Amino acid sequence: MRKVSSGSLAAPTAGGGQPRDTLLYVEDDDENWDVAEYRLSKAYNMVRAKTSEEACREVRQRGRSIAVILMDIELRGSELNGVELTELFRGKRLVRPLPAYTRELPAVTQPIIFVTAHGARYTDVELMLFGADKVIAKPVDFTALNLAVSALSVARAPRRG
Repeated sequence: MRKVSSGSLAAPTAGGGQPRDTLLYVEDDDENWDVAEYRLSKAYNMVRAKTSEEACREVRQRGRSIAVILMDIELRGSELNGVELTELFRGKRLVRPLPAYTRELPAVTQPIIFVTAHGARYTDVELMLFGADKVIAKPVDFTALNLAVSALSVARAPRRG
């Protein structure tokens, strides 16, 4: 897990000295992370979680300071995939036994954007029903992703479950 920072203890800022929004990107693939970090870290404070366990830890530690969650679906090497993790974040009960690290998660009202490969086994509509606010296909159109993040982070009203 790596965090991009300005090298000082002060919160990273965007143009005009405003604090930058923090994006949590739940992504298991190093290359996808590297590209996203490169493309997004100029405007956002980027935090990565490679597994469902790391994602739960980040949500616990950072809570409401996360503006938007970017969620991969597959999450190789993780106990929960992105769909299951999103359902858990949205307060839905999963039918199978859950790992101990999923207990006592705070309510996750932040927007979640699925960032998923073409030909994924879920439709955009299904992903929205699982709790996503937006779906962006890979390869990522970063202009569209930036617009979605901006729109969703401005409208950070709590979700109703």
